[in-house]
Order: sequence, then C-alpha cells, then structure tokens
Amino acid sequence: MASVIHFIKAGGFVMYPLLLLSLVAVVIIVERFLAFNQFGNLAGGLLPEVLTKCSASKYDEALALCEGRKGPVAHCMSVVLRHRYQPSREIERLVEETGQDYFIRLERLLPVLDTTTTISPLLGLLGTIVGMIGTFNAISAQQSRGNSDAVLAGVGEALYATASGILIAVICFMAYNYFTSRLRTITAETEQAATKLMNALTEIHHRERSGQNHHDTNLVDEAQERDKRGVQEKARA
Repeated sequence: MASVIHFIKAGGFVMYPLLLLSLVAVVIIVERFLAFNQFGNLAGGLLPEVLTKCSASKYDEALALCEGRKGPVAHCMSVVLRHRYQPSREIERLVEETGQDYFIRLERLLPVLDTTTTISPLLGLLGTIVGMIGTFNAISAQQSRGNSDAVLAGVGEALYATASGILIAVICFMAYNYFTSRLRTITAETEQAATKLMNALTEIHHRERSGQNHHDTNLVDEAQERDKRGVQEKARA
C-alpha cells in the first residue's frame, strides 16, 4: 500500500485525474460485464427448437419457449410469433424496436471507455512534459552545485505519469473492443434469428394456404361430380 501511495505521489498532480479515470474505468467495466450477462443472452439452441415447433404448427409451444428465455434473441422471436399474421414490414418494425431497446442498454457507457482510452495517454504525456520541465529547471538550478536529486525526481515524475496513462489506456482499449465485439455479435445473432424465423413462418403459411386451396379445389370437383351424376340420373328417369 505504501508503494502505491509513493507511486501516486511521485507521478505528480497528473496522477490524481489518472487515478480518478482508472476508478471510473473499473466501475464501468464491472457494470458492463453484469449488463451483458443480463441483457446479452443469445439463447443458444432456441432457434432450432422454435422452428421445429412451428413446422408442426405448435405456435403456442414455440411462443412459450421464447418467453421462457431471456435476451434480445428470445424476445425478438417472441415478437415475431405473436404478430406472425401481420405484414412483414410491420413485424420488422416491431422487431427493430424490441432489439433497439436491448442494444441501447448494452451500448450504454461504452463511449466513456472509448474516451478514457484517448484521454489517459494524453494526461500521461502531460505529466511527462511537466516532469521534464521540472527536470530542466532543476538542471539549471543545481548545475553549479552538482546536485542531481532534483533532476532524478523530475525524470521519475515524467516516467510515472506516462506509464500510468498508457496502462489505463491499454486496459480501457481492451475492454472497449471486447464489449463492442460482443455487441456486434449480439446484434447480428438477433437479426439473423428473427429473419430466419420470419422466413420459416412465411414458408409454412404458404404451404398451409396451398394445402387449403388444394383441399377446396377437391371439394369443388367432388361437388361438380355429384351434380353431374344427379343430372344424369334425372335424365335416365
């Protein structure tokens, strides 16, 4: 603990905003991990199960499967099933609204990490400049006496600030890339699942209508055949 305090003090005044940024970054990273676990569930294996139920015309069971899972994939699929008889454009609009609610929650605070990634090295560079200015001032003040302690202190201040700024930037950069990558994956998986389900339902509805039309045609043919037989029997009588 004493070494950490010494490290902060040795880095100069720039270390205090860097310390604040590091604390903010840690809080955001932990909060985003929890948020992605809560709102970023991809509901693995749900789509094949739902497609199987829909193929068997068990729409209520398919809807129950979706409502029993969490995350944008399950929620968007349940929206598709509940509004399956509406026009495709209306379903797409509802799916987009539902997905956006999740995507906005997942993207929240990520710009802060991105900003921290940019600011931290700049603050470290500022600490470096301040430290080097102190070094040159110490050189000119102590040149006649040959005392190098103040010079070393200025160099140390510059190196501490630079190291801290770069370390914070690296951590925030890695976390930001990780979360944005997960967000892209979640967005793509959600859109793909909703599209596949809509296409499958469209195909199923076409098959059902074709089967109904074929059944109606058979009924008409049978009725016409009965009418012909009735006419023939009357003619014979």
